[in-house]
Amino acid sequence: MCANQLVCARFCLNVKFLGATFFERGKQGASIGHNMVENPSKSRLMEEDCTQGVGYKRLVGELWAGQPRQMHSLHYVVSYRASYKPELPDYCIRQYSRKGQVVLDPFCGRGTTALQAALLGRVSLSCDVNPLAIRMTAAKLSPVGLDEIVLRLNEVDFRRPVDLEGYPEKFSPFYHPDTYRELVNLKRFLRKHSDAVSNFVELVAISRLHGHSSGFFSAYTFPQISIPSAHQLLINQKRGQMPEYRAVAPRIIRKASQALRDGFSSDFFAVSSASICEVADARKLEKIGDNSVDLIVTSPPFLDKVDYLADNWLEFWFCDINPNEFGENLVASSSLKHCKAFVREFLLEFLRVLKPGAHAVIEGGDVVVKGEVVYLDDVIAECVSGLAFNDKIFAVKEVLVNKQQFTKLANCFNVDNNKKGSNTNRLVVLQCLKSVSGCRVVPTMLK
Repeated sequence: MCANQLVCARFCLNVKFLGATFFERGKQGASIGHNMVENPSKSRLMEEDCTQGVGYKRLVGELWAGQPRQMHSLHYVVSYRASYKPELPDYCIRQYSRKGQVVLDPFCGRGTTALQAALLGRVSLSCDVNPLAIRMTAAKLSPVGLDEIVLRLNEVDFRRPVDLEGYPEKFSPFYHPDTYRELVNLKRFLRKHSDAVSNFVELVAISRLHGHSSGFFSAYTFPQISIPSAHQLLINQKRGQMPEYRAVAPRIIRKASQALRDGFSSDFFAVSSASICEVADARKLEKIGDNSVDLIVTSPPFLDKVDYLADNWLEFWFCDINPNEFGENLVASSSLKHCKAFVREFLLEFLRVLKPGAHAVIEGGDVVVKGEVVYLDDVIAECVSGLAFNDKIFAVKEVLVNKQQFTKLANCFNVDNNKKGSNTNRLVVLQCLKSVSGCRVVPTMLK
């Protein structure tokens, strides 16, 4: 019996208990973390003086508690570039929607908005041009029991010989040959046995592909991005390390048990089963009808600050995703003019799908362009002007600026507070209004 099978068998002894808690502990799933109410108060936020005369308020402060990993355990199963904390959609969903309503994230990334919407009893619609994002989001919305994961891994022949073509040049800086063999066998098995269990196993496997501890499959490397093989060789040389053998199955089981720790309620599965994940461009949401969405919470890509293709090459390899098939649809331009044109395109589509009176919350942050700070909430507010779809228009209701100290992962990328990169969560709250005889209806508060 190989190491993978021994660990699987050991976990089977305790899996009956863990399977029970999968549902029982889920009763508290949506309330894990800080004590939140459906409509969080803004009384502690301060208004910035600079917003006088612009037609809306810019409120600054701490929108949510800054405690680490305080939300549902499944949120932390996988890292992804430029993703926001689950506290952000949690705040927005509670503030601007009600249970049973539809929440859309057209740039869904790792599925943070979708998962939190389901945990809060909302139906989620998730879109992204990147198939990897849709795979991760869909798996999060269909969690399975740890016993199912263990049994599925026991079906994999991890010791089957594989072709090592390409291994020395691309993969040897990251993986021991035996680890690589197990990964190839696992990914081949998952392609042939596609269902909810395999999809969740794939999600967890993706999260272990590269990182900075023995819990990952790779030698010491960056946890949030797939760096080039040549760069990994330099890290190996600097640290005096060689990739050691790391059994795949036990690491998947261990991470899955952590991700599933908080459980799920029957209400979660009721709304998650009605949720939809589709590969789609945010500028052309063809499968979403007019006036069908109650809230949008999202964070669009701005300028060329993140390279989603290069930063996920290991994930694409494991999932058999060809980035050439969708890469041209990823908008990454250093031109602010092109960025604004992109923003106006997706805002017009947002207007189409939103119900009158509904809200869109767009997270932007601030970036440095040619030595000057550009506040992306200002860009969005500018792009809203003059937009209309039939009888609907957007009004900037408010801008919420969340200021907190960075976490350990942010520090890994050498982003200092108020100096460079995206330094704050800047949430532009738009309200979809009906235009009456050329006049604009005043934005209303959610009751």
